[in-house]
Amino acid sequence: MAKQIIIISGGRLGEAAFYQKRLAGMLNFLVVCCDGGVRHLDKLNIKPDVIIGDMDSVSRVELEKREEAGAQIKRYPREKDASDTQLALAYALSLKPDAMEIWGALGGRIDHALANVFLLDWADKKGATAKLIDEYCEVFLVKKEAVFHNAEGQTVSIFALDEKAAGVSLSGFQYHLDNETLAADSSHGISNFIIDSPATITVQAGKLLVIHYWQQDIFPEAD
Repeated sequence: MAKQIIIISGGRLGEAAFYQKRLAGMLNFLVVCCDGGVRHLDKLNIKPDVIIGDMDSVSRVELEKREEAGAQIKRYPREKDASDTQLALAYALSLKPDAMEIWGALGGRIDHALANVFLLDWADKKGATAKLIDEYCEVFLVKKEAVFHNAEGQTVSIFALDEKAAGVSLSGFQYHLDNETLAADSSHGISNFIIDSPATITVQAGKLLVIHYWQQDIFPEAD
């Protein structure tokens, strides 16, 4: 069984080189592709193990080609109660992996991006951990602690995912917090900077949504 699962969603992907470098560091992984994500496969030079969705964004010829190459096709009706990304995540959860990453889930339509952010909480409630990944950032939840190594100069924003998060502390950041409470309607945790290694985020109650940008002062659409 694969220890890592990559879910390829149908949103904006970005530079293929970033993902190819990430793939090079993975030894045992399985690829679950949403039907709209099929258009990214050749760009990534990656073969899907499973393609899942209502198949409204991929041609019959393309599906047949992928199936002949060994991909398993899981079809759902167009009138369904979950996005293709949620269906893919549910399938991934059934395999009980150690880690899950969702690619192509940020950028583009804000409603789809927000739905994918909330899927992190959905996965957490089912006892699993997932991250949204693109070439600019990673998005994930923290219930206890997150540690950043060798990340000086990088930007991190934190938000209370529930009504509030209590006992929030930051160490190794330009702006420190010491056992404070963050409310969901506050922007107090936005745009902090890592200044030391290791830097840590801890929370005693509630959940934090963390957005960690990989590169110093490089953000999407930041012209």
